[in-house]
Amino acid sequence: MTFGEKLYQLRKAHGLSQEALAEKLNTSRQAVSKWENNNGYPETEKIILIGRLFQVKLDDLLIDDRDIHADKEQTTQKETQGFYVSRETANGFLLYYKRQFLLLSAVCGIAIGCNAVSYTSTEHYFFVSNVAPILTTISIMMLLAIAIYIALKQNPYRILRKKELIWSEEVRKEIQDEFSKMKKILVSGIALGLVIFGISNSGWGLSIFENMNYRDILFYLVFSMVLTAVSGFITFFCIGIYWSYSILLRNPERW
Repeated sequence: MTFGEKLYQLRKAHGLSQEALAEKLNTSRQAVSKWENNNGYPETEKIILIGRLFQVKLDDLLIDDRDIHADKEQTTQKETQGFYVSRETANGFLLYYKRQFLLLSAVCGIAIGCNAVSYTSTEHYFFVSNVAPILTTISIMMLLAIAIYIALKQNPYRILRKKELIWSEEVRKEIQDEFSKMKKILVSGIALGLVIFGISNSGWGLSIFENMNYRDILFYLVFSMVLTAVSGFITFFCIGIYWSYSILLRNPERW
């Protein structure tokens, strides 16, 4: 059995597409396809990473007269019972969702900020009748665009959310310790975001605008919108990161 055939079997046994494996190895789908078709070999550090990722000895992976049937059977058994999570897979999962929530939180923050003028008592008839509808339309279009983008983008780590996860004690403890250190920061971030939201929408009232010119009114409204956007971003991003760790560290009895 050639290296390419072994790589193909291991990838399929772990339920990974070529794109998903390429992302884990920090390479392209075309490179993975080339390796599986025996048109070349990966670099040494990537071969080592493949061995670690699939829990296969390098000799069994590289020597053609050795097969991986036994390793494949073990992998298939693990797939039936759960999904084995290496440190590389855990890091990839957290990084993937960090980027997703960074984008989603930014858009949600902008959307909430754009609509701040509509749900605070700082409303002024000019802004309510002219500016608010435009900002609301823009924010809705942005949210729809991001929702469609996330829905259509292939998620290489979806399987980790659906299956029970199998850990080594060492790896899970590292992730758990990392989450424990971040938990206070994330909870504080959520609280800070809510406080900022409350301050930015405390309700100055229309009476404050009676002796103001349009420039000052615009300043106060924009200031409220910016604070609201910042509060939305902080809150959603911290919730997203907290969720990512919680999903990854579920089912502690499996490790």
